[in-house]
Amino acid sequence: MKLIKKHIPLAIVMVTGVLTLVSYYVPNKLSVNYIETLSQWENIVVAFAFLLGLISLFFSHYNKISRKADGWGYSVFVFVGFLAMVLPAYLSHGKQMTDAGLTPLGWSFKFIYNALSGTMFAVLAFYIVSTAYRSFRIKSMQAFVLFVAAFILILGKVPLGQIIWDSVLGWTGQGVSDVIEWIMQVPAVAGKRGIMIGISIGAIVTSLKIIFGIEKQYMGKD
Repeated sequence: MKLIKKHIPLAIVMVTGVLTLVSYYVPNKLSVNYIETLSQWENIVVAFAFLLGLISLFFSHYNKISRKADGWGYSVFVFVGFLAMVLPAYLSHGKQMTDAGLTPLGWSFKFIYNALSGTMFAVLAFYIVSTAYRSFRIKSMQAFVLFVAAFILILGKVPLGQIIWDSVLGWTGQGVSDVIEWIMQVPAVAGKRGIMIGISIGAIVTSLKIIFGIEKQYMGKD
């Protein structure tokens, strides 16, 4: 049992990981075919995983409704929202527009999905403001730099801010739009690249740990 539950899965992961890694650096027809086949199987696995996740979501909300748990009314809207999008998509054959205008799917996207998305982001705006207030409390030099950069960006996005900038700092010869462009093109890009480099290094280290059997969480608790 130990061989089946532990060693064979580790061997499969290691062989697949090493072959996939080598295939990206070997310009050969076999490696190209291997990557294409692996991508097809990946799409199949993702499709089944999405289906299992959808079934799990439905059972979870169904149990919540049957038990009349707290907030069970919101679970009803999960089924209503699902049917409101899937049925029009089936009737419209996945098309949002025709020569005659909007299809049922297009109507659902425009008047249901877009409206709900706008409402969600409008509500999130209050949480963003609250988080920004806590983040901009100046307790260090780094927080001060963050506050100054954010203040300039906010100032340059409204006409009143541009008027204030021109009246107070117009003698510098630099418009607020020029300063914003410099912030977005130099410090912001440097920060993004640093974050991406850190993410890439973390992904490489995690992948190597999985390939060589150091990380085994995907095998479960046993």
